[in-house]
Amino acid sequence: MAKVPRVIVVGGGWGGCAAAAAARKAGAEVVLIERADMLLGTGLVGGIFRNNGRFTASEKMLEMGADIFAVMDRCAIHTNVEFPGHKHASLYSVYKIEPAVREYLTNLGVRILTNARVIDVAKEKDKIVCVVVEKHEPVHGDVFVDATGTSAVPANCTKYGNGCAMCILRCHTSDPE
Repeated sequence: MAKVPRVIVVGGGWGGCAAAAAARKAGAEVVLIERADMLLGTGLVGGIFRNNGRFTASEKMLEMGADIFAVMDRCAIHTNVEFPGHKHASLYSVYKIEPAVREYLTNLGVRILTNARVIDVAKEKDKIVCVVVEKHEPVHGDVFVDATGTSAVPANCTKYGNGCAMCILRCHTSDPE
């Protein structure tokens, strides 16, 4: 009997949540690590999806079995909205989406660690064997996925100050401690 691989996903934004779901549905044991207290990162700011080219992409992803998009659909408060720069957009409730995605992942069997900042990796030879997590035990795995974000350029945030709502809520350059 083959060993079930343990997949460690670092970063709990939309990409990390989707990666965790896909790995779990493929049969892996999955741990999702997020440094903030909630999943979805900047997905908690705007609440917009299926707009412009993402409409077609989300339809294709649903056809391929990425049912995390169905979670978004269940949290939609407006669909097929048009406003400047956005065609056929859907808007989801940022208050409903994070608990819905968390429940979806938990029901799949994904172990979720929040308030868990990865600060280092441990390697054997040239292979990563675990991530070192601040204030937690090291998390060992067979496969590691870096989904740590694409929301902004930290140098700009640091240079120009912490002025947007993301700085207080989820920004990677802000450290609440």
